Amino acid sequence: MDVLAPDVTLWTDGGGKGPATSLLPVHGRDTVAELLVTVAANVPVDSTVAYRNINGDPSAILFTGDSPFAVMVLDVDGSQVTGVYSITNPDKLTRI
Repeated sequence: MDVLAPDVTLWTDGGGKGPATSLLPVHGRDTVAELLVTVAANVPVDSTVAYRNINGDPSAILFTGDSPFAVMVLDVDGSQVTGVYSITNPDKLTRI
């Protein structure tokens, strides 16, 4: 919880093809954390995570097998995450 800024915002993009948690941004440390924990419970157990910079931002890429399943791009200010962008739209993940 300490890594999330009190006013952190989560945006999701499933593009109607991948899982997305909300069409609207989700705001606040508690709400974002609860949503991320809920979503994590449904991630396939054989998934792996790779950490990379995407467009210059720290990111986590979730793989199922050799294919990217989701990307989380983080906005970081000092030691806190101020924004999380979760992309699960398979069309946008083809270039990863």
